[in-house]
Amino acid sequence: MQQFMISLLEVSIAMSIIAIVYIAVTPFLSKFFTAKGRYYAWLVIILGMIIPFRFSWLESVIAIDTFMPATNNYFVKPYEITTLSTFSWAVLFSVLWLVGVAVFITIHIIRHRRFLKMVKRWSIKVDDEQVLNMLHGVQTELGIRKQIELQTCHGISSPMLLGFFRPTILLPVNNIPPDELPLILKHELIHYKRGDIWYKALVYLATALHWFNPFVYLVAREIAIQCEISCDEEVVKSTDMNGRQKYVEAIIGVIRKQPMVKSKFSTNFYSGKKGMKHRVFSIMDARNKKRGFSIFAIVLVLTFSTSMMIKISIPDFPFENSVFASENKLEQKHTGDEENKKVNQTLSKKDKSVLEKEKIILKDATEEYVLIANDENIFESDNPKLVESK
Repeated sequence: MQQFMISLLEVSIAMSIIAIVYIAVTPFLSKFFTAKGRYYAWLVIILGMIIPFRFSWLESVIAIDTFMPATNNYFVKPYEITTLSTFSWAVLFSVLWLVGVAVFITIHIIRHRRFLKMVKRWSIKVDDEQVLNMLHGVQTELGIRKQIELQTCHGISSPMLLGFFRPTILLPVNNIPPDELPLILKHELIHYKRGDIWYKALVYLATALHWFNPFVYLVAREIAIQCEISCDEEVVKSTDMNGRQKYVEAIIGVIRKQPMVKSKFSTNFYSGKKGMKHRVFSIMDARNKKRGFSIFAIVLVLTFSTSMMIKISIPDFPFENSVFASENKLEQKHTGDEENKKVNQTLSKKDKSVLEKEKIILKDATEEYVLIANDENIFESDNPKLVESK
């Protein structure tokens, strides 16, 4: 679990750096690359956040070490102190992270269930033949064969797509002009065709795993804006400037106020004031642009190279002033005194004439020594230095 938490933290930091840089260069990239290419490049970043494990590299650009010096006089047993230190930090962080994930998921599941109850209570199935024919016509244009339900709901103020397995398009109760309705329906059907609800579920999962990272919420908001911009681009890609202007008017006409309720697992026609501004500029931009394969490739390489960017290492040495280190030092000192007594008892059995000539000095009671005594000197087996006898 400790290694998983370290990997998760490394990935969270590295992917945040990539995401921030990507957000910063997005205005420049929007001049040359399509919104669809920029949108799906975010999918690589999201998958990089969900999968915390990477290839191992020998060195990293940013190394984060938690340095813990050893004691000066006595060498502390690393396996004892490491176990206690690992338990204190790894278990604590793991429990806090799991609690945060559970709370995050629980809150959003409760909100989604309330949203579904509201939709079920206030929705009415559309039975207008003219509107249904429009829906079927757009489905045929996009090559969608699955039956898509169409409902009006009093609890929403902008169109949205809802449902993973039983997709439903929800329309607000305010009347949408017949000439604008096909554009609105096409927008939501493109969301369905591209699987944007499943995309949003992945974003939600990444946000849940990295709930402690404030940048992940910025990423989720940016992806939501890019999702709507790329969908708008698909709607108007084969229309002239008059058609683009008509689509902008349709969006503004539908969105008269912010949505009353929404869910993490549904598309949202309204993307905020900042998002709407970017959407209008993107819709009216009729320049030919590249698809964005190069962006996708660069982000993919950076994502798989995150292990080379950030590396967190935790050594196995305790703090010098820690309570556990002090206790271990006293314990080894006590053990050393007992070993001295045993050695003295053993030496007392030797020839008295040899003991009178030699006074053996034990420098470190915790290390094992093989003492070879003679008339002049003593050799130490672990350290072949010559120790002069007195």
